[in-house]
Amino acid sequence: MFGRLTRPMQYKAMQLLALTILCISGFWLVAIGFLMAFRPAHCLHILSLTASTHRINLTEQGLRMIAGAAMIIRSGHSKIPLLFEVGGWFIVVSSLLLMLIPLRWHAGYAIWWATLLPIWAVRTVAPLSIAAGSALIYAAI
Repeated sequence: MFGRLTRPMQYKAMQLLALTILCISGFWLVAIGFLMAFRPAHCLHILSLTASTHRINLTEQGLRMIAGAAMIIRSGHSKIPLLFEVGGWFIVVSSLLLMLIPLRWHAGYAIWWATLLPIWAVRTVAPLSIAAGSALIYAAI
């Protein structure tokens, strides 16, 4: 009995897992927003390290892909199902593409933005990250 889940139980488990992943992703965006507001120079440094190694790139894109898949799975139970489904597929496909392009392109693009963005711009965008994370959690619940 314990080794085998019925289909409804599997469905509920997948929904709970997707919801958990989306809540963690939302809290991550909120935390990044606060980091952007209070430590913008550190955020630019972190941005410059994006895709600096294959391990970092695969980890970053793998986590994005998991969040995108969670959006797709949770779309039918979210407050904005079409946006969750389309957005989830966009995140999954763009993550796959970023895994496939040459690492130097992705790393070069990240470094370009890290050197181009002024501190005030990072602080200005911080509330958007906080709002996006909060909205993600709200819409997923």
